[in-house]
Amino acid sequence: MEKQGRFSQKTAVLLERVRRLGLSDEVLLASAASGDVKPLQEVSGNDSDYEDFFVYGEAHGEQIAEGIRNGYRMKFNTIGGLQGWLKERLGREAETDFTASVGRIDGLSLTVDEAELLRGSLASNWFLREVPLQAEGQADQASASGDAPALSASGQNGTYSLLLKFLHERD
Repeated sequence: MEKQGRFSQKTAVLLERVRRLGLSDEVLLASAASGDVKPLQEVSGNDSDYEDFFVYGEAHGEQIAEGIRNGYRMKFNTIGGLQGWLKERLGREAETDFTASVGRIDGLSLTVDEAELLRGSLASNWFLREVPLQAEGQADQASASGDAPALSASGQNGTYSLLLKFLHERD
C-alpha cells in the first residue's frame, strides 16, 4: 500500500493552488527533489510566497513528494483553511457553492470521487457526511451510529456537510 503524506493545512492549500494554476505533478516532484521553489513561485506570481515551502515541510516532517504521488491527509483544519482548500482543490467557493458557519460547511455538492478525495484529505477533527434529499422544512440528522453514510451512486452528485467532530457528536 502506498504511504499517504501528512501535511499542514497551509502546505495543502499552497500545493493545491499551484496545481490549480497548471503546475504538473512531474514539475512539483522535480522541485521537491531539488528544493527549488522557482517553478512554484513563477506560476503563482505575487499571489503566494513559496520561498520556504520545502524548508517548512522538511522542518515539520512533511513528506511532500509522497503527498504529491500518493495523496495526503491534513493534520488539522480550520473553517477558513477548509474554505481555501475547497476553492483550490475542488473549485468550490463559500456563498456560491456552499454556506459556512461556526464549525460547519453545508450544501456542498460533490461527485462521489470528490467526496472520497475530501474524506481522505480531511483532518481527523472534521467529519464529512452526505445529506439525504429531504422535504423542505425537515432538519437533517446525523447517523446515530456515527458511521459514514453510504455515498451516492457512481457518476451522481450528492450534497454534503462538513462538521467539526465535537458538533457531530452532539447531534
